[in-house]
Amino acid sequence: MDEESRLNLEQDVPAVEAFLAENGGTLACDASVYWLTLRPRSATTERYFARVVWTRYPHQAPSVAFATAVRGDLRVTRAWPNIPGYRVGSFDICRPFTAEGYALHSEWNSGSSAWPTVGNPFLWVAQELQFDLDNSYSGRAA
Repeated sequence: MDEESRLNLEQDVPAVEAFLAENGGTLACDASVYWLTLRPRSATTERYFARVVWTRYPHQAPSVAFATAVRGDLRVTRAWPNIPGYRVGSFDICRPFTAEGYALHSEWNSGSSAWPTVGNPFLWVAQELQFDLDNSYSGRAA
């Protein structure tokens, strides 16, 4: 990650930490890798660990994947929530807030699905993940 991205993230991280705390979650960081601990509103004992990796912040969407724990295994299907667009078998999220989604859908690079570079995109990604867990969650993947 370049220095500009690191400095931009440094400014935006406190809002992400506050949002996660309000929703029973946490944030950990290892250099340029961020680990969000999230829980669905309908299953408060469940915990999901999202790894978020930025290459150019705020200019590009991050890579997002779920792990078994903070710094855990990324290739375990049970680490993933069942949510439309969260492709457990491919270990990616096909939605317009992930690098993986934009890589599969070039048409998302313009119009209403274009990546937002203003405001706090990291907070927006955290809010999208939490929204999906709160509104589209149907249990843990098998």
